[in-house]
Amino acid sequence: MKTRVITAVVALIVFLPLLFLGGDYFKFTTFALGVMAMYEIVRMTFKETNIVILTLSSTVGALLFLHKDISSLMQYAIVYLVLIVMLATIVCTGHKIKIVEIGVIIFVTAYIFVGFYCLYMLRNFSLSHVAYLLLTIWFTDSFAYFGGMKFGKNKLSPKISPNKSIEGSVIGSLSSIVIAILFFNTTSIFSNLLIAIIVTLIVSVVGQFGDLIESAYKREYQVKDSSNLLPGHGGIFDRFDSVILSAPCLIILLNIF
Repeated sequence: MKTRVITAVVALIVFLPLLFLGGDYFKFTTFALGVMAMYEIVRMTFKETNIVILTLSSTVGALLFLHKDISSLMQYAIVYLVLIVMLATIVCTGHKIKIVEIGVIIFVTAYIFVGFYCLYMLRNFSLSHVAYLLLTIWFTDSFAYFGGMKFGKNKLSPKISPNKSIEGSVIGSLSSIVIAILFFNTTSIFSNLLIAIIVTLIVSVVGQFGDLIESAYKREYQVKDSSNLLPGHGGIFDRFDSVILSAPCLIILLNIF
């Protein structure tokens, strides 16, 4: 518990000032988080740190974060070259790297970096947007945990995360309505309370799916935590699994409503 608390305090001391500063500071922060998450995923996938694959994946992520500064033709050319080199590693390693592993890395690269880029974009909208998202995820997770402990009887997804219950999930999502009401009354994110509640419930549910997706990935590769980068908390992927799926969802919903 002591290690967990110390890690949380240190992480907040580092993360919160960069979040408040926003702009390029937060752009670099979210990109760095993406690279660290990919480091964890590469280690889980290949059972070791494959520097070549990690570098190629990070290059694609950098293109996303710098896409406004690079011509479209150059972006397409670099992405194509990266994909070719990734596939070439299959041959260069004598098929020790499998096609399905490269396919997974290509997909997860998009999943990770698009998620973190959308978190950066939300900060560009306003600090309130990021605070709203993080608090929605935190409320959902916390109340789902305690609600599941108290009332949980029916397993939500026993083969992926046997400790999670349907009752806990419902309680977690319903608790997020508090965040919807709070941010409707204190910010300009939402112009209508009903829309605020609908959007918040969707984001809450999508965030829980993000958590289950990450759990499924870890279970498939038989690891408990994505890494030990955050002692007592696991890894970056563990901490941001809900955020990277719900951030793009929130941007879409805000544009719809």
